[in-house]
Amino acid sequence: MIIDIVPPEAVGPVRLGMTMGEAQRALASIDGHDQQSGLPAVYGSGMSIELEPAPGGTVAAIEVSRPHGPVRIEYRGIDLLGTPAARVVEQLSEFTELEEDEGGRSYVAPSLLLSLWRPFVDDENSDEEQGHYFQSVLVARPGYYDGPNG
Repeated sequence: MIIDIVPPEAVGPVRLGMTMGEAQRALASIDGHDQQSGLPAVYGSGMSIELEPAPGGTVAAIEVSRPHGPVRIEYRGIDLLGTPAARVVEQLSEFTELEEDEGGRSYVAPSLLLSLWRPFVDDENSDEEQGHYFQSVLVARPGYYDGPNG
């Protein structure tokens, strides 16, 4: 299964600006959804998706945590959470500016309103998954980085 990231608009069926109720129903429509989970929504693949509300009860940001199963979180054909982080940075840098933060633990693509995070950097050891791969991707609506909830 592929979940497409479309910044700054959507993650899969969940669109920024939806009401929280609409977004929760969209999350439930994704294959493997654990019907017992609330927010974050949890899936059989190990993936989770968190929604950040904006004032007024709409979705301001969507964060996807790395799946362990056969799910790809893609932007323009790049598997953001399944490709080594150094390669993701290289591929994204080909068409957008990236701002490195936390010594390479996180990157933000300001023009896309997309950010990537991992708890530590280990670009050499592919067995060290938490440091070798990004662990989450966040997509936000315009204005998100300007202050509390945009």
